[in-house]
Amino acid sequence: MNFSSKNTALLVFSFSAELETNRKYIFGKGHKKENITFFKFLLAQTKKLAAQSGADVFWVDEHQQTGVDFSMRFTNAFQKLFDAGYENVVSIGNDCPDLSSELLQEAIEKLRQRNMILGPSKDGGVYLLGMNSSAFDREKFQNLPWQTPSLQMGLRKYVDLQNLDFNLLEELNDLDSGKDVRQYSICNPLTLLSLFFKAIVSSIKSKIRILNDFIPASHRSSYFGLRAPPKV
Repeated sequence: MNFSSKNTALLVFSFSAELETNRKYIFGKGHKKENITFFKFLLAQTKKLAAQSGADVFWVDEHQQTGVDFSMRFTNAFQKLFDAGYENVVSIGNDCPDLSSELLQEAIEKLRQRNMILGPSKDGGVYLLGMNSSAFDREKFQNLPWQTPSLQMGLRKYVDLQNLDFNLLEELNDLDSGKDVRQYSICNPLTLLSLFFKAIVSSIKSKIRILNDFIPASHRSSYFGLRAPPKV
């Protein structure tokens, strides 16, 4: 571990591929296997990114999270790491494919001189949140408008009320739906994620063609509950 990452914990706050599949239907409800495969790919990419950070990595999915709702679970995760003695905590999820190891390392470095680091996403949320222990107010933190388009505004108010020194990273997209993934694959056609997404779509289309060729139309709805995959 290099000096810049000492006393820094990287919190990967996410869900398992199976639970993500129940929350986000990237390929529709009828393609559970394909949805799970896609989220396993995202998780694998995130694990690779986290391993390159140089910080101590804590992977917190639904099996480690505690609390009755997202705000409490997320707050408890930060609290636990600060209680363990870490001065800085940087949190990421698994839904921002453009978050690079260089940008993550930049956030870790900047948090040495700042109270807070924000990585804004284009939907009003954040793809990265870094904070040192002196900036953590449990009650105010838990009461932020988590999982809403108002989160960035809420975090800016949090910063202003406590007179914190913070830094903004570049704005990036995160992936919350099949539409988001499809748009990402159009804008970034040669990325590994886009190629993987298109391969799954192609596989689904082949499966549907087989059904159309060999199963009478009146019986197709009973097979897998299939619907057409998203267009790419």
